[in-house]
Amino acid sequence: MRKTILSRLIGFLFPAIGAGNNPQVPFNGALPDQAGLPAAILGMNPFQETAYNAAANTTGFTLSGGQIGGAAQNYLNLTGTLGAGANAQLPTVAALIAALPSNVQANPTGLSYQVRIINSSGGAFAWTVTTNTGWTLGGTMTIAQNTWRDFIVTFTSATTATLQAVGTGTQS
Repeated sequence: MRKTILSRLIGFLFPAIGAGNNPQVPFNGALPDQAGLPAAILGMNPFQETAYNAAANTTGFTLSGGQIGGAAQNYLNLTGTLGAGANAQLPTVAALIAALPSNVQANPTGLSYQVRIINSSGGAFAWTVTTNTGWTLGGTMTIAQNTWRDFIVTFTSATTATLQAVGTGTQS
């Protein structure tokens, strides 16, 4: 009974636990181990699990922080019909951090998450992800029509981040 009440109390105080991020809390008899409880809570992923966004832009534009952030796995589908290749410029790192959950904004250093950008454009042209203030890019940034590319975003400080390309595939 006490463990159930404690579980509900922890879930109320830390709603991310209820979103599927169940910590492994060691118990010392009937109570949680005092060192283990904070370690389990602080070790949780601070993001919701997934987020999907779409953008119907037909020319180059600047991505918003909400389009590529806020979840452990983010999916952005670029659906607009391109007449030529176009750039999808990243938001500034400061704008991205401002769009993240409040529990992450104070100290994002060291946090990482995935972004998948999908090019389902009606035009036979590629999108290219371009940099903005605070970013370091690694790998291929071009996304051909009817393909997707995965990236890992890692915050290297409170004002800088890296975007590393880690894979690509064909959209079916």
